[in-house]
Amino acid sequence: DPAFVKRTLGAYKYATLIQAPRELIDDTGVDLEGYLAMQAGRAVGNALGTHLITGTGTSQPTGIMTSTTLGVTGAASVAGAFSADNLIDLHYSVIAPYRNSPSCGWLMRDATMGAVRKLKDSQNQYLWQPSLQAGTPDTLLAKPVMTDPAVAAVGLSAKSVLFGDMSRYFVRQVRDIRFERSDEFAFNADLATFKCVMRGDGGLADTT
Repeated sequence: DPAFVKRTLGAYKYATLIQAPRELIDDTGVDLEGYLAMQAGRAVGNALGTHLITGTGTSQPTGIMTSTTLGVTGAASVAGAFSADNLIDLHYSVIAPYRNSPSCGWLMRDATMGAVRKLKDSQNQYLWQPSLQAGTPDTLLAKPVMTDPAVAAVGLSAKSVLFGDMSRYFVRQVRDIRFERSDEFAFNADLATFKCVMRGDGGLADTT
């Protein structure tokens, strides 16, 4: 029988503060506020995204890499570098109901993807299959490959490649990202202050 436990998704706050002289805002010929909003939103989004991958679960979300179980370990003699056989073993370490899910795929960093693209099978054929359709991801062993810079680099004792059903990882975002302006906060310095805030959490709901 399946075993159920309680999982709570909280709301950790990610924020940044930007101050700009009123002269710059008044004299600029471009949409400065729009640019600051874009950059600030990207910064807080990246901060949350990093923790959704590798967060410890203490004062930050529990990252997907933190929650996963170990499937396959690369050979220690080559500093943790994986082989084509390792990836095949990892693929089949996930049971069929999850492995056959449409949301099942690979997750790794860009440099790791570069190493994967060079791997060949016993017939000297590349494991990597490039997509022939725009908007469709490349595949590895018929499963889509996604990248994130927060995933660990290849090395001993490093979880550098993840394979599994990504829909089992839940992310909670509390409302939209807030971008607000205050002309009073630094009134004596004649600065406009911009604040960007988002709140969210994440956790692996199914550890099988």
